Amino acid sequence: MRAYLVVAVSFFVLSGLSQVPEIVDESGFDAAMKDVGKTFGAVRESIEAREGEQTAAGAEHLVEIFTGVKTFLEAHGADGAANIAEDARQAASDLKAAVDNQDFSSIADIRNRIGGTCGSCHNDYREENPDGGYRIKAGVI
Repeated sequence: MRAYLVVAVSFFVLSGLSQVPEIVDESGFDAAMKDVGKTFGAVRESIEAREGEQTAAGAEHLVEIFTGVKTFLEAHGADGAANIAEDARQAASDLKAAVDNQDFSSIADIRNRIGGTCGSCHNDYREENPDGGYRIKAGVI
């Protein structure tokens, strides 16, 4: 199953079908967060499998997603969350560069930076829905 997910995300990204839709509302934001989760999971798997092409493609897709997330959050005055999205975007960009430059010794630290931005933002700006699942905390946007 995990290998299938890595292959599916890699095909999606490498085939040029990975256009990230503009985030215009909370529903689009939720979809972007789900895309981050799937893509980052596939990136972690591809790192463990030492599949550089898939890792780079996934990192590039994360850059696209986090760019849209940052734009959405800035448009709604959520500057703190937007700053975290920028940190995540930069870390994903750094991951792609590390793979491209074969700087394998830095990949684990960069992967952890991406995960750290996710955790930080979730702790500060996310809350659980009464019916399960998560949403942006009330008043953030």
